[in-house]
Amino acid sequence: FYSWISDEMKDKLLDIISHHLADNGIAYVSYNTYPGWHTMEEVRQLMLFANRGYDELTHKEKVLRGKTVGSLVGAQILNYDNLKERNSKFLGALRSVMQKDDYYVGHDHLEPHNDPCYFYQFNDHLKAHNLTYVCDADLTLSMVRTYDDSIADKLEKLAPNSQADQEQYLDFMLDTTFRKSIICKESAAKDISYDVANPDKVNTVPVRSIVNSFVFQILFDEEALEMFENELVRDTFKALIKDGGTFNMIEALAILKAAHDTANASEDDLEPAVCSLYKAIVEHMVRGGIRFYKTFPDKQEYMEGLSYVPARFTNFVKAIADGGSEYIYGANMFNDAIGDISEEDLLFMELLNKPKAKSTMIKKIKDSLFSADKAQTGKHQNAMAEAFYNELTKRMEQLGFIRSKKNNGLS
Repeated sequence: FYSWISDEMKDKLLDIISHHLADNGIAYVSYNTYPGWHTMEEVRQLMLFANRGYDELTHKEKVLRGKTVGSLVGAQILNYDNLKERNSKFLGALRSVMQKDDYYVGHDHLEPHNDPCYFYQFNDHLKAHNLTYVCDADLTLSMVRTYDDSIADKLEKLAPNSQADQEQYLDFMLDTTFRKSIICKESAAKDISYDVANPDKVNTVPVRSIVNSFVFQILFDEEALEMFENELVRDTFKALIKDGGTFNMIEALAILKAAHDTANASEDDLEPAVCSLYKAIVEHMVRGGIRFYKTFPDKQEYMEGLSYVPARFTNFVKAIADGGSEYIYGANMFNDAIGDISEEDLLFMELLNKPKAKSTMIKKIKDSLFSADKAQTGKHQNAMAEAFYNELTKRMEQLGFIRSKKNNGLS
């Protein structure tokens, strides 16, 4: 939001956050950043120039024209080795933009405002509104030591007393193009600590207490377990994955202890394994291999005659299916993108606008989808409708679109 508004509105945005944020609250502000956006700015200016004098085109048509012209320019550069080498950075940015969805290209490259800034400039603006930076939602930008000690050591020497300055130097190293800053009131900043990002401090009591307060969900599979050097840690994650991948630290430590006892390992092996487990969990929280929650989202199972899909979810999917995919994407309860929302999803959601018996749903599905197929017998149509019903009820569960009515109330 911050990059796509005027300077006056930027001030207003931070003013609203400053005045309405709870004392211990946090806010999320995303924006395009330099130095990475210097090259992307060249692509934006190319697309704006390509559409100069074509005011009669719709926004969608301007995106198509911008992409077409960009592809032609890139193809010409590729014809000459000296140009290809000299403009490699621009070609990389151009290729990246050409592969993006139209809604992204239209927003980032053809909107009237696109005003990237350096991270330190955003930080300075926060201070003027009594706000303070906490960390980036992409934790790898704020917690470098979890994956590269060498870079972290260099950053500490460059800016020994400023986490924010270290991150600005990191942006120069990584050529960062986008940031997703978590901010809070300046009065709350005294409690901010980056110890959790330092492997040497992960196994202190304060940091363990923080880790113990979360519920976790593993996103990697068994094939990735070889990355863990400690055999007891590897066996622990294997057991957690087989059990569904959702756990808290009490459960994980119990499994680790059981694996230790089963292996008849010495008592001296247990505490190093516990330390390795905490370190592994924090590293993968940062890298994105493990989701973490204060309380795990309530994922409801489908119950015949009780479950239904609320209108707000149906309207959301209808907007996407009716052409909105050019501007927005579908998402599940974890805000993971859903790229395959279909008319069939929408049909099922509209049919399940209130709790219905399975037999009623199957009849409605058969009438809507299969009754026109004269080549299939009624028996086959019933079987296809039932298979469709079974598949879509599971899909609605996975997307988090299901709610249930119990005792005339919402569960």
